[in-house]
Amino acid sequence: MRITYIGHATLLLEIDGRRILTDPNFDPTLGRFLARVSEPGIALSELPKLDAILLTHAHNDHVGDTVEIGKRSGAKVISTFELGEYLGSLGVNADPGNHGGTVPFDGGTVKFTPAWHTSSYGSDGKAPGVPAGLIVRFGGL
Repeated sequence: MRITYIGHATLLLEIDGRRILTDPNFDPTLGRFLARVSEPGIALSELPKLDAILLTHAHNDHVGDTVEIGKRSGAKVISTFELGEYLGSLGVNADPGNHGGTVPFDGGTVKFTPAWHTSSYGSDGKAPGVPAGLIVRFGGL
């Protein structure tokens, strides 16, 4: 497995030709601890084909560029239920789940676990929800 740290909570996970992106935030103004990797370096415009986008919770610095990337790539966007329903209404291929549940994606699964944090998205706070930890498995279910 290859893991590329992009910044804040954004990771690119690659294994057996599968690519998963977590909490895609490419905006340096979102996220107090955002730091870019310089080698190999990945810009938003240079993202490879994605199989899934995984979101932990509904804060701007975690949802970040999900809508743009999701619409452009068609990748499945996996998140908690309320956030997934909201993102689906914006035109992304959303597959929401609940804590304790497991959601499959092409090449693996993600299971939602409890995480203690706040969660709301957008200036109007229309996409609340409960934050989640993610257990990602590649290969068999």
